[in-house]
Amino acid sequence: MNSQALVSDPLLRLAMQVSLTHREGDRLFEEGRFSTAKALYLQEARKIVGPTYVIPATPGQGEGGVKSDLYINLHPFKFANLVGCCVGMAKCLRHDNDIEMALAWCEEINSLYRCGYHTAPHPLYDWKDFIMDIPPLTLNRSSGLCLASEILMSLGNSGTAVTRRWTATTGTVNLPETHQTPELKSVLNIDLMRRQFELRHPDPQATPNRAVTVPALQLRGSWKRLQIRTPGGVTEGRQNFSSCMWNSQIYIAGGRQTSLGPWYRDLWVLDLAKLDAWRKLPDYPIPHERSGMFLGWNMLVHRDTIILFTGRPTVDTFDLRSETWGSFQTTYSSTTADVQAGVIDSWPYPGRILADATMQILNNKLYVFGGHHRTTTMGSNLFMELDLGTRKWRRLSGTVRVTEHGDYSCPGPRKSASSWVSEDKTRIYMVFGSFDREAAKPGEFHGSDEAYGYGDFWSWDVKKEMWRQERMSGNPPCARTEVACAYNEKLRKTIIFGGYHPSLSTLVLTPGQEVMFPYSFFADTFIYDHGTPPATTRSEPTLSAPKWKQVLTPGFPTYRCQAHLLCDPITGRTYMFGGWTNSQFVPTKSKLISRSFGDLWELRMDMDGGHFEEIDIEEEVRVAKAGPWQRCFACASAGPWKKCGGSCKGRVFFCGAACLREGWKEHKQLHQCRKA
Repeated sequence: MNSQALVSDPLLRLAMQVSLTHREGDRLFEEGRFSTAKALYLQEARKIVGPTYVIPATPGQGEGGVKSDLYINLHPFKFANLVGCCVGMAKCLRHDNDIEMALAWCEEINSLYRCGYHTAPHPLYDWKDFIMDIPPLTLNRSSGLCLASEILMSLGNSGTAVTRRWTATTGTVNLPETHQTPELKSVLNIDLMRRQFELRHPDPQATPNRAVTVPALQLRGSWKRLQIRTPGGVTEGRQNFSSCMWNSQIYIAGGRQTSLGPWYRDLWVLDLAKLDAWRKLPDYPIPHERSGMFLGWNMLVHRDTIILFTGRPTVDTFDLRSETWGSFQTTYSSTTADVQAGVIDSWPYPGRILADATMQILNNKLYVFGGHHRTTTMGSNLFMELDLGTRKWRRLSGTVRVTEHGDYSCPGPRKSASSWVSEDKTRIYMVFGSFDREAAKPGEFHGSDEAYGYGDFWSWDVKKEMWRQERMSGNPPCARTEVACAYNEKLRKTIIFGGYHPSLSTLVLTPGQEVMFPYSFFADTFIYDHGTPPATTRSEPTLSAPKWKQVLTPGFPTYRCQAHLLCDPITGRTYMFGGWTNSQFVPTKSKLISRSFGDLWELRMDMDGGHFEEIDIEEEVRVAKAGPWQRCFACASAGPWKKCGGSCKGRVFFCGAACLREGWKEHKQLHQCRKA
């Protein structure tokens, strides 16, 4: 049915009103009859999907993804009613304090919304908002997003909370007047949205000892900065660099210090057992004229050798034992389908350059997704495979440049996505990234004055050679790009830190003025748990795993993007190095600071093998830095406070004379500090 006809046909509007049976549940909920309302919502939902359909779906089980043929083929009225039932179930479960399942029903609404795209005249890209012209559907979808926002904010996940409400708001701006009802405006709450733009993620003024209230969705953690005994090497700061881990050593190569340079083609190594100094190795030997700048490349370790693919048929290598550079040649034969996908001159990467792709090695094959090359800087969704045995390339999916219409069978075009390999080596997971619409060249589709930050999650089935869009289940990070991401083999968890959102605003208030930045930087930490859901006798599926959890840390490194996470498979320890932040605003200062970082941090988490027992959590709550700000030892507020001038050599900070008087005695006893 053409949903556009609903606006002008009174009989269809009447039929729609009769079909929205979830409204009886809404009435019961408003009367406080929560159990009865919940039973009705579930009953009406099962009437629509059938008795055997699992709702909400359990991520990672069976089909387990976002796409559902049943949802795609639903009658528009049933579609709208089912979304209303999902919102109602989420409200009831939140009332019951079943937070995990409440978020599961909210995520079911996102699955329905994505399936609704299939009713569009042609496939759409993610940056195109699409919803059927049914005003109650708009209200219910927005209600689900804002409800999820409230729940996530209560968990301390401010980044995703703000993004959910912002998505609800921006997704309704261009809808017809029939959608702009008082009920919708009340749900969106623009004043609240504006106040939330003032938050940072994590917010430095949040309580540093925030408790874990939902263990299924949160865990405790700690960031500790590691000191290198002898400065030098890469400690001056790096962005757009490459990294890898081998034999409990971190390797850092290339990159730049700022957007104006200097640009590097060097290679350094640090022994994590010693932390004595960065040791210089032979520079990358290929001249800039042949390879392009050493920016946004991937270094992957394979059989004691670094594999470095830069977009050329020649793949560079670095022997980690002999510490020497080498290379090998590869071949590629384009098919008719490849040519239709934009391949020209018998090579998939125009100009023979590639940057900001994401890569993994699995089963002796190198997989390369996305990135940008000579004919596009926006990003692509070209997915290639190199057999490291035969040294032959093969295209798996995607196109060289963005096409006019989307393709629901694979991820959209992007650069700076993150990826990892599943523990059982059957899937490659990919998350986030950005499509730089501002960088459109003449003749390219989808140029705009605003870049698009992806919040989606995909996996590639290596055996079936098919993509599946995954659900962002649990307590997930929000859309972002240039994140630090790594899979920890010992912990069997994927870890994500930081990144930035290219179009989520940050409002900074200072006396007499306000500055609205059209982007947001993050310093929050999350893990993705790949575990299998336990058996349950509940009427709804459990989402104990796989799912996202937020790591709550008293302190954290400064907000940044382009940092790298590296996990040591021998010790199970997780490290973070480098990165960059743009217009980092420091309270009480009148200037904006942009800088790159050369710092090294270790993340410890409260789980088996997470080394959390090494942390004095009570001490850290009092002294840990909150990004670029210090924590007052007495009152725990964050700001540009003055460090103690005693014999402790600045171990703690105080926000003023009153807190110094209040906290001095305790600090003196705890840290044996004396007046200098």
